[in-house]
Amino acid sequence: MSQEPSSKVVELKATPGVNAGAQGVEKLRPQVFRRRILLLSFLVCVLCPTILGTLYFLFVASDRFVSSAGFAVRSMDAGSGTDLFGTFTGLANAGSTTSDSYILLKYLKSRAMLEKLERDFPLREAFSRPDIDVISRLDPQSDIEHVLDYWDGMIDTTYDNISGVMTFSVQAFSPEDARQIADLVLSYSTELVNDLSERARADALAFAEDEVRLAEERLRTATENLRAFREAEQSIDPTRSAEVQIQIVGSLEKELLDIRARIAALEGTVDADSPALQTLRRQEEALRRQIEAKQSQISRGETVMGTSGTALSGLLATYEALEVERNFAQQAYASALSSLEKARIEAGRQQRYLAIYETPAVPEYPLYPRRILNSILLAVVLCTIWGIGTLIVYAVRDHLS
Repeated sequence: MSQEPSSKVVELKATPGVNAGAQGVEKLRPQVFRRRILLLSFLVCVLCPTILGTLYFLFVASDRFVSSAGFAVRSMDAGSGTDLFGTFTGLANAGSTTSDSYILLKYLKSRAMLEKLERDFPLREAFSRPDIDVISRLDPQSDIEHVLDYWDGMIDTTYDNISGVMTFSVQAFSPEDARQIADLVLSYSTELVNDLSERARADALAFAEDEVRLAEERLRTATENLRAFREAEQSIDPTRSAEVQIQIVGSLEKELLDIRARIAALEGTVDADSPALQTLRRQEEALRRQIEAKQSQISRGETVMGTSGTALSGLLATYEALEVERNFAQQAYASALSSLEKARIEAGRQQRYLAIYETPAVPEYPLYPRRILNSILLAVVLCTIWGIGTLIVYAVRDHLS
């Protein structure tokens, strides 16, 4: 009877140990579950996409051939070809070749260039052939905006601020298409630079040409006014006419003084009714009237026939004003012509052109896609993203717990 209680005691002592082991197993189950979830996420997010991507790059992705060209925008004026301010600051001067290079850099990926390329080359057909893989293939029914995005991935441009050298590379799914597209892009770039140069030249000459037209019109108006004045007054040069009239009055006054001197000499020696003295006095009166008539003609514009006209002093003032205006207009016209010639020389020195040092060639080997490198990069990127996501999840779980 004494053995029964002891067995009961043993059973009671063994029961707590069993319960503790069961509780330990229950505590280990969430850790195993989390490890399995972590492994599953790695398989789904990293391993499977890496395998699929590698299979795509190795066996499905279509070969892409690259044709490139290199050139630089240069100016006829060697001194203006280098923009030191733009080189060290990255800011382009409006009158330098740097600004034209940046314009050309934007133009290579612009819609205007793409539309011109589509007119000269079957671009949609070349990038939507059935032998191209689905991911790289262009939908032939795409709108121009999506085609422009697709083209942005098929052309690569670089520009060196120091040397001003620009290069572009065109990708295509056949060597001939790559070379042909690169040739067209290079020709469009040449046309753009020539057009920019011509417009800059026209803008530089426009102001000088306008000044020449204004000066020419002013000179024409001044010459016409002077001609109309001469026809109205029937005098080629009123200045010379005035000089002649003044000379005539001077000679008459000289002759009058001579007559008066003879009269004064005879008055003391002959009778007052002497025929010789009377003759001299009649000559004196005639000369005096003639001088007054000439002076009246000069001052009031009375002609010999008795008609009235403009006073000679007024004619001289009008003629001198017209002559000064004509001379000034002639000098202004000559100055405008000189400025136009200088502007033409300066515009010729600032003319831009495309200095090509590398022309497009037919590629012999597809440079893209870089199958092994792309597969490795895909694996690295997926691992990085998965690792960051895992750290974020654990950090949030620890924060909530």
